[in-house]
Formats: sequence, C-alpha cells, structure tokens
Amino acid sequence: MQILKDSLVDYIFLSREISLPLQALQIISERISFSQVMNFSETKFKKLLTNLKEREKILIRKIDERVKFFAKNKNSDVLGRIKKDLQICEKNDIKCLSYFDSDFPQLLKSIRKPPKFIFMRGEFKLADEKAVAIIGTRTPTKYGSKMAKLVAKRFSELGFTIVSGFARGIDTLAMKSALDNGGRAIGVIASGILNLYPKENEVLVSKLVNNGALISERFPLKSVNKISLQIRNRITSGIGLGNIFVEGTKFSGTKWQFKFGREQGKPAIAVEPINLDSEQSFIPKWIINEKNGYKISTIEDIDYIAEMLMEEYVCRKRKHLKKNKPISKQTSVLKY
Repeated sequence: MQILKDSLVDYIFLSREISLPLQALQIISERISFSQVMNFSETKFKKLLTNLKEREKILIRKIDERVKFFAKNKNSDVLGRIKKDLQICEKNDIKCLSYFDSDFPQLLKSIRKPPKFIFMRGEFKLADEKAVAIIGTRTPTKYGSKMAKLVAKRFSELGFTIVSGFARGIDTLAMKSALDNGGRAIGVIASGILNLYPKENEVLVSKLVNNGALISERFPLKSVNKISLQIRNRITSGIGLGNIFVEGTKFSGTKWQFKFGREQGKPAIAVEPINLDSEQSFIPKWIINEKNGYKISTIEDIDYIAEMLMEEYVCRKRKHLKKNKPISKQTSVLKY
C-alpha cells in the first residue's frame, strides 16, 4: 500500500502529532483516506476513534485529548511545518517513507514499536534485507579497529549489507570497510539527514548513498539528542538479522543496541577480546559470558554465523509471506 504524496502530510500529522496506532492508520488508509479524515469535525473524529477502539479492539488512550488537539491543530502551523519539511526533502533528494510504503524495510516493520515513517537518502534494496549490524565503541583499540574492518569485509564478501549507527569508531570503520570492498552499507543516524552527526562522516555520504542508504527517523534539519541516540539503536538492530558487538566499555551506548536486539529476537554476537583487562573488552565479555551470545574469533566463526543468519533470513521471509495479508474490508467502522 503506497501513500500518495498529497496524503503524506496528513499521514504524518495523524501518526506523529495525534499518535494514532499503526493499525488505526492502516484502517483509515484502506477504508477512507487521510485527507477525508482531516476534514472531519471534532464530533466525527471522536466517533471514528471511539469506533476504532470499541469495534476494532485497537488500543487508543486519551481519546478526548487527541480529539481536542486534532480540532485545534488540523488547520494550524503544524501542517505548514510538515509541508515545509517535505519540500526540503524533495529539494535534497530525501525520500519520506511511511510504514506502509513498499520500499520501507520489511524486517523493520516486524519490530515492536516500528517507526511510522523514516527519511532516506539512497536506496534500500531487496538484497539489503540480508543485513547484519556491526557496532561498538567510539574509541576502539587497534585490535578492535582491525576486527571491525575484517568482520565487515568478510560479511560483505558473503553478500551481507552492513548496518551501523554511523557513529565514530567501530560503526564508521565497519561501514567504510564494507564500501571499500565493494559491499553495501546502511547508516542509521540519530540526527536529521541535513544536520549530520558526526560532521566528519560527511565525506562518506556520497559513497554510502550510491551503495546503500542513509536513514533517519528525525526530520531533515533536526539535531541529535540523548533520546534520539538511544532509540536510533532499535532501527539499527531492526534492519539487520543480528547484532555484532566489537568493543565497548561498561557504560557504552551499545548496551541499548543489545537491549533492542534482545526484544526483537535478534542474535547477539561478539568479537572475542584478546586483552581481557581492557575497558573496551567489557561489552564483548559481558555478551559472551553473561548473555549467552555467539563468539567470533576466527574466519570460520564468521562463516558459521553468516550461515546461521541466512537460515534466519529464509525463515523470516516465509513468515512474512504467510502473515502479509490485507485486513478485512468491512466498513462498519465508517458508518456515522
């Protein structure tokens, strides 16, 4: 189901500002239209939400508050700001993909609380569903740097797309190694695409968008913040089939990647450290020894894990084909 360009502003308003659940948005798209809903009166909009909650069993909290916000802002500057952001996207070759667009990454759709829309420069191809995330510290050791590049190179040779959080250190090294060796990479950033963080990675953007994609959940000019850095990890993990942790201290933000990956049922894999006393060895030791994660210490380990992830990929594709059926076309919810 593709959302038309003219309806995208309304979709973003209803999904982001009114915070309608995805199931409600899907029903609206298939049975009415977003533009029609935007013309509803306060009473009619409340009736729609009430019917969705009662008849469709959709969890919609604080209906009255949402209705008041809808009535107050549906003709306000909020819509104007969304339109302006989408115009900026168009001028800078940035796509805004809704959850329902065919180009939206399929694995990302299956996670708990997926983004309702994402911004993208470049292209996410069908082959990019066979992906693995490689993440770690911003200040790697020489060993960590070497292993990040080696692991990324080998997975690229095996046909995997490398996903990273676009951060300094391990993330950048893995992404660059994939691109330098003829592979593909996906960078998931915590800032807007036109307010790139970190700035020094601007030199990678051209090569990345020609051989992968740059993805963000934030509007193009938005800056990075603590929360966006954390929740970005659910997308980095969500796009890939598994998460490979190279190095990280006890206080490393990569723990968020592990948390989201565990919630999503993604395998946790760690590069075996050689200096067990190094602060940067904490995350891999923790994953291997305490979290029952897989271990990489040889090329053969990489090949074994790649084979395991391929089996997971095939299983997920089969489940998707069975599950991906349109919802019922009943129209009772729309009778007013």
